[in-house]
Amino acid sequence: MPGLIATWIALPLVMASPVFLGAPWWSVFFLWPLIGWLQYRIVISGHEAVHKTLCYPEGLNEFFGVTGQALVGVNFAAYRLQHMDHHRAVESEQDPDSHIYRGIVETPRGLRRTLVWTAGTLFEILVKIRQKGTGGYGSKRKVSDKVKRDKVLHTGLVLLLQSSILVATGFGLAHMMSVDLIEMVDKGFVGWAHILIGLPAGYLLFWFGPLAVFAVFLNRSRILIEHGLPLALAKEMPEGWGGKRIPTVDIVPGRLEQELFAPFSFNYHCAHHLFMAVPHYNLAKLRALCIEHKVSGYHEIQGSYLQALMRTMRV
Repeated sequence: MPGLIATWIALPLVMASPVFLGAPWWSVFFLWPLIGWLQYRIVISGHEAVHKTLCYPEGLNEFFGVTGQALVGVNFAAYRLQHMDHHRAVESEQDPDSHIYRGIVETPRGLRRTLVWTAGTLFEILVKIRQKGTGGYGSKRKVSDKVKRDKVLHTGLVLLLQSSILVATGFGLAHMMSVDLIEMVDKGFVGWAHILIGLPAGYLLFWFGPLAVFAVFLNRSRILIEHGLPLALAKEMPEGWGGKRIPTVDIVPGRLEQELFAPFSFNYHCAHHLFMAVPHYNLAKLRALCIEHKVSGYHEIQGSYLQALMRTMRV
């Protein structure tokens, strides 16, 4: 909880700092890596909330899950449905996340694969908006009336919070450029043009830019390693090596890489898939038990995330 709350506090403070310091508008670009990483922490916290293992009691878990995912443009109810389908998938073709990694590992290795990995981020964002941005298709399974209501409510929250961020960041950019958007209302067409350009420009500069360039890309790279690398290695492994579900692997990186790529112990992803009810703070112990008891379906890749990423580009 301290780390999660610190993230929620730090994110608006970092975004607002150039405004209150009187820095030029372009200085925000230098904050994109930090803003994107804080957004990424919120993205990953939503995964734990989906499994109801982020925090307790359950009401607090749902609050941070629903509100946090709405902040990053995700409909939490749709996300939960889609993610459970991910866990139910037996083959990558059935995996709703396969659009992230299949196209990459099926591309000839080397430069072409690297380009698909990096340039495919925009396509992934478009798929995510449809899947879980405003209660999209998420899952083909029949759902209860409560889930249907939740999807509608969470869509409203996504739109409300994104609109609020749009206005706040638009005014922040206007302040940095010494433009009073409220005064612009009285200036007719020219004034409204400033408003219609300034609001989305601020949203892009302060929020969507770092979210797309860093948060989504970090998440894309992590999923590529955890599910794309096992798919690429399948020809070297015995048939059925992933057990009854799509194969994945554990990574045991250094502390810095874990904080960067895998907050909330996400690096123990194979252990999580095998026993997904285990809270994230117990996954390191679970990994040790899997090794000790030679649990079927458990696999670990030696080395760091960066080494695993380079291996994914070459294998």
